[in-house]
Amino acid sequence: MKKLVNAVKSLAGETAALAWTLGGTGLVLITLSGDTLRWGIWISVASLALHFIGVLTGNSENDD
Repeated sequence: MKKLVNAVKSLAGETAALAWTLGGTGLVLITLSGDTLRWGIWISVASLALHFIGVLTGNSENDD
């Protein structure tokens, strides 16, 4: 249970740290349309997922 809580805290912290990046990505995406929009969404989601996977699998000072 402690690992789950730490994982959620890590993801919340990373999301807060990425606030401007995510906001800028959203701003760009609302200006796109068609295939370019679909590619932009896929690339953004894949990048965010890979980043969060890296956060969850990386070494942390709080690991037991």
